[in-house]
Formats: sequence, structure tokens, C-alpha cells
Amino acid sequence: MSAEFFVNDKYIKLAIALKTNQLKREELASLTYAYVEDTLKDLIWKNRPPMNIHIAVNDILNLNANEVVQYLSSRAIITGSQVDFTEFSDLIGGRKE
Repeated sequence: MSAEFFVNDKYIKLAIALKTNQLKREELASLTYAYVEDTLKDLIWKNRPPMNIHIAVNDILNLNANEVVQYLSSRAIITGSQVDFTEFSDLIGGRKE
């Protein structure tokens, strides 16, 4: 089964919501449900989709803040590399016209 199948399951959604709240409370105050879901789909389950709900829930409960930060950091680097350099001119003191 695909990762998309699992993230649409109501029990998986509950497990993701619970894990998101735990991580927000303990380590990452600005974390959102979408960040956790994306980390699961695009990092944890990308090459190894879960075979059943039991494995999916286990993956969710074993997710840690470092994995979420790792995923979000790599996503930010990829997104930044695709943006035109001129869009950063205000940040780095470029010419103002």
C-alpha cells in the first residue's frame, strides 16, 4: 500500500495528530501536523511504505524531532536552490531600484 493510503486513514490521522502534539509540547513549539505528515510521506515512507496500519503507527510513534528537522532542512535547501537569486537581493543587501 502507498503512503497516501495511510495518511488518509482516520486512525493514522489520529496517531499523527497525537505525535505532533507530543513533539510540540516537548521540543518543537512551531511544529504543524502538515510537517509531520510530510516527513512521514517523503522521508520515512518514501522508499519503505508501511505494509499495514500497525507498522505505520509504529513508525509514527517512533518519529523524533531530529528526523522532522532533518526533513524540513533538506526541503528548505531544495526549495531555496530552485528560487531565482534575485529574489534574495533584499536579504543580502542588493540594489534597491
